[in-house]
Formats: sequence, structure tokens, C-alpha cells
Amino acid sequence: MSNKVNRAQQWRLFWSSFIGFTIIFVLLGVIVFVLFRRTILTSVDQTLRVERSARLAGPPRQTTAQRPFGQNNHQSLQQQHKAIHPFMTTTLIFNRNGKILNQGQLGSRYETLKNITLDTSQKGQLHTITVNGKYNFRTLLVKVPATNADRTVAGRYLLILENIDPQKAAMRTFTKVMLITMGVFWLLSILMSVWMSRLTMRPILRSWGRQTEFVGNAAHELRTPLTIIQNKLELLLTKPNDKIIDQAENIAIASSESQRLQKLTQDLLALARSDSNTLQTNFEKTQVASFLDHTVEPYTEIAASQGKKLVLAPVPEFVVTLDQNLIHQLMNILIDNAMKYSPQGSTITVSAKPLGRKWQLVVADQGIGIKSADRQRIFDRFYRVDSSRSRKTGGNGLGLSIANWIVSLHHGTIVAKENQPHGTQFVTTLPVTPNSSLGSRREKKG
Repeated sequence: MSNKVNRAQQWRLFWSSFIGFTIIFVLLGVIVFVLFRRTILTSVDQTLRVERSARLAGPPRQTTAQRPFGQNNHQSLQQQHKAIHPFMTTTLIFNRNGKILNQGQLGSRYETLKNITLDTSQKGQLHTITVNGKYNFRTLLVKVPATNADRTVAGRYLLILENIDPQKAAMRTFTKVMLITMGVFWLLSILMSVWMSRLTMRPILRSWGRQTEFVGNAAHELRTPLTIIQNKLELLLTKPNDKIIDQAENIAIASSESQRLQKLTQDLLALARSDSNTLQTNFEKTQVASFLDHTVEPYTEIAASQGKKLVLAPVPEFVVTLDQNLIHQLMNILIDNAMKYSPQGSTITVSAKPLGRKWQLVVADQGIGIKSADRQRIFDRFYRVDSSRSRKTGGNGLGLSIANWIVSLHHGTIVAKENQPHGTQFVTTLPVTPNSSLGSRREKKG
């Protein structure tokens, strides 16, 4: 069932990514195409406007050095255009009846352009027309005032044409390249969507797996003490006439399991707060030496009662910023863990020292040690190196997970190393001043 849900979610992520990429590529293609088309015709339209201005301005003043009438600089420019292309900038002169008046100036071009009709409603507007299904022109219709100095065009309609066949060819080539590019990017969007959906699902699947494992392990850990308590209480109910002294052992077992159940519940609540990423923290400046002395002292008597020795090595005087309650909880976890797995007559050592902008806290024991293969997993929830041994010592596999969470809140690291000649040392490295407001109380959010 979970695999079907995961696959369905991955398909939803794929389609959402694919549709998003497709929309982006299509919009990009349309925008580029429109801008290119508009840009490529801008120079043509500008030429038409310049030609219109020249026509409306009339002929230049005559001088003795000028050529005969009709052979002005504008005509020379048209001849130059004609030498380059049969249709570049051409002007048709119409009378009011729509008849072309400059047939002689057009020469061989007249046969191609003679079918163009006059449409006075297009005066002053830019248009694109196709002549004989072969030539493409950009046109601008101009009405020359009757007062114009050039009597050959005064009161006439001028249709200024600019050939845009090269621009059309460029547009066709650009469109083909654009379609090919869009196709390639469309295929790339499929590959990107598949990759992104898998990449997005990876942490979800990992979190789902951890959650499923966590729920299963939590249910298992809760069921064990509850079963023992229930069995002991049912046994007591079968012997209502017994005195407490007669059932002291069963009562003691039930009480021990109740305490274990209470601690497990507290640990689960702590991990739930860590998963929700909301916790009130109180970072304040702290003298490390006095703080550790106050924290370790209660455990020295407990260690002595178990035939073990707990030693706090001399700590240099230095000040750090930390949440005292959380670091106190971290110390309780590490010291309690060291005492559980240390034999009688062994020594547990707690030490601390500054390291520039960081400081280091070490809890070392002379116990059974941890194999190198297990050191990377001991901070996982409910992970125990030896389940049977952990149950005898009352462990539930959550303490080191909570310790790792506390260290993460302080932006530090914690690792398990081998302690020579035998045993384990937990090395915690913390910044002297975490990225938190000093002495202020705020909500931590992920």
C-alpha cells in the first residue's frame, strides 16, 4: 500500500514539474519569437518613415551643380538599391482614381507591382503585403499635400514599399531553429522532471521509513513494560489475602517497569518536540568549570555505590554561551550511558577544554566499548548494539538520539571514539557562542 502511495506521489511530482517546465519553455519561446519578429521589422519601418519624410519635404533647392530634374540624390539612391536587389525601397505614385503614374520610373518592376491597388483607408499605416504570391513588402501609404513643392507628387498618393524577403527568410530559419530547440528542451524537461521527482521523493521516503520504524519500535518498547506491569497486577489480584511483604518482589518489578515506562514516555516526548522543530531555548553565558562541577557531583555518589569511580578532570576557566538545561540533560545521558556499560572498579572521566572559537566536552569510560561498525548508528533512534544487554541495564535506545538532537540545537557535533586501552569516549564539540540571541528566550524553528 505504501509503495502505491509513494509511486502516486512521485507521478504527481513528475507531472507538476513537467507541466511547469513546459509552460516556462513555451512562454520563453513565444516571447523570444515576438521580440525577434518585432525587432527584425523595426529597421524596415524606420526606412519607410524616413522615405515618407523625404517625400513630404519636397525636392532640394536647385543649384548649378545639380543634375537635371528627376536625377536627384534620391533617384541615385534608388538606383543603388536596384543594383543590389530588384525590390528594396520602391515608391508607387497613385492619382485619386488609383492609377499608377510613375510607370516609367519603375521599369521592369512595373509588371510585378501593377496589380497593387490603392486603398486610401490605410493612409499613414504600416502593412505587410504579398505580391504575386512571391514578393513580400512592408508598405506605408502617404497623401502628399497639394501645396508640396514637388509638383510630380503634389496632391498624389504615395505607396512606399520596402522588400522584406530577407527578413521573411530569416524568420523562417529562426522559427525552424526555435521549434527544434523547443523540442530538445521539451525532452530535457522530461528528464529533469523525472530527476527532480526522484530527488524530491528521496527525503520523503527516508522520512516515511524512519517514521514507520519509529512507530514500530515505540510500540514495541511500550508494549514490553506494559505487559510486565499487567501480568504482575493480575498476579496480585489472584492473591488478595497476601501481605505486601509476600508480594514485594512482584511489586518491585511492576514499580521498576513503571519507572522505565515513564522515562520512555519522556524520551518520546522529547523526540516529538525535536521533530516538530519547536522548543523554547534559553542561551546564557556560563562558567564551564562551575557548571560541570555542579552537574557531575550528584553522579559521583551513584558511581561509588556501584563500585565505580566518576572523575571530573580539572577544567580551565572559560565562558561559553549555552542552554544550561539542555546541556545538563546531555551530561545526564552521557554519564548515565557510561555508568551502565562500565564494569565495577572502572573509572569514568569527564573533561572539558577550550578550542579557539569552540570548546570540547568529553565523557570517557573503560567499559565494553563500541565496534567501529556500530559507532555511526548509535545515534539512531532505538538502535542498540546489544539489545539483550540494553534491556538488562534499562536502556531503550533513545538517549543518544536525544543527545545528538541537543548538540544539533547548539550547532555542534558529537562522535563516539575508541578509548585506550579499552572503552568508549563521547567527544562533543560546541561553538563558544552559538547563532542565538545571548540571554534571550526564543523559539527554535527549522
